[in-house]
Amino acid sequence: MKIKTFGDKRIIIREFLKRDLQNVKTFQDFINSVVKEDVQIVVNKRFSLREEKKWLNSQLGEVRNGKKVFLAAEDKNNNKIVGIICISLGIGRQSHIGNLEICIRDGYRGIGLGKYLMKEIIGLAKKKLEQKFIRLSVFSTNKPALAFYKKLGFKKVARIPKQINYKGKLVDEIIMTK
Repeated sequence: MKIKTFGDKRIIIREFLKRDLQNVKTFQDFINSVVKEDVQIVVNKRFSLREEKKWLNSQLGEVRNGKKVFLAAEDKNNNKIVGIICISLGIGRQSHIGNLEICIRDGYRGIGLGKYLMKEIIGLAKKKLEQKFIRLSVFSTNKPALAFYKKLGFKKVARIPKQINYKGKLVDEIIMTK
């Protein structure tokens, strides 16, 4: 666990733990806030407490089995989850690839938190997982994310047309690797 300051915000950065299953509501609040905001992520419906608990249990199982690394960012002042990031190993012949996912709550973007989380999760993945490459997927319309990933050394390797239904339009999916 680390406490870092980003602007005027003190953020706890920590690995996902079994005790997080006692705080399902804080994770539910996080995902439901970004769904409500309609950010460019694949999830587009709010989660019930039961659905969130099931999802968190599956995440914990993957972490325990050495198939995933997962970090949570929590605002120290109000105990809100403000970001999550994870890298999960592919299966079979793609088990050398780490699939990266990141999401940050409104009000916590653009302060350096995302960059910090990316560096931390990549370091953690190198230490705990045997992945050789990192892969991520991003909406073609998400220009800030595309620029961010490029700045961090990710390269665009594919554009898959009309893969994501966002706001009633089919949007291309961009695959990036590092």
